[in-house]
Amino acid sequence: MQPDANMNTDTQQQSNQSKSKSEHDATPAGESNFINEKELLKRLPVSRRTLFSWRTTGKIPFVRLGGRRVLFHWPSIEAALLRMQTGGVQ
Repeated sequence: MQPDANMNTDTQQQSNQSKSKSEHDATPAGESNFINEKELLKRLPVSRRTLFSWRTTGKIPFVRLGGRRVLFHWPSIEAALLRMQTGGVQ
């Protein structure tokens, strides 16, 4: 009976650990923090040309997959925008 009790305790600990991890995740299950240009343009009030300019000048980070496909890591984009922030109290 003793080994079964230990296995049950181990299973409960693993379950609790996975719960605490998922509670602290900012991304809902099944979603990625990487978004394409179309989704980024929905989130930011800028033109496609401005977005392209920011990419080419290095103001915002991006990942190029293959030839043309470009993805953006949303938390990195937010951080880059905050670095560009001017005015106000910091």
